[in-house]
Amino acid sequence: MPSRYEDKIYKLLSREPVTANEIALKLGVTHKTALRVLMHLALTRRDIRYKNSGRIHLFWREKSG
Repeated sequence: MPSRYEDKIYKLLSREPVTANEIALKLGVTHKTALRVLMHLALTRRDIRYKNSGRIHLFWREKSG
């Protein structure tokens, strides 16, 4: 069952890397919620990329096609 924020967060992702905190502030949700959904998207969707740089998690959407 998809999260209620999954589609909203997916649409917010672009080719520019963003943090979970940036997504959380835009949607008005907690950092933990945003990070959980972003990690789920990174594992289930082929066009979502993820990089862990120390304590900072970066997410972006690759160009499709």
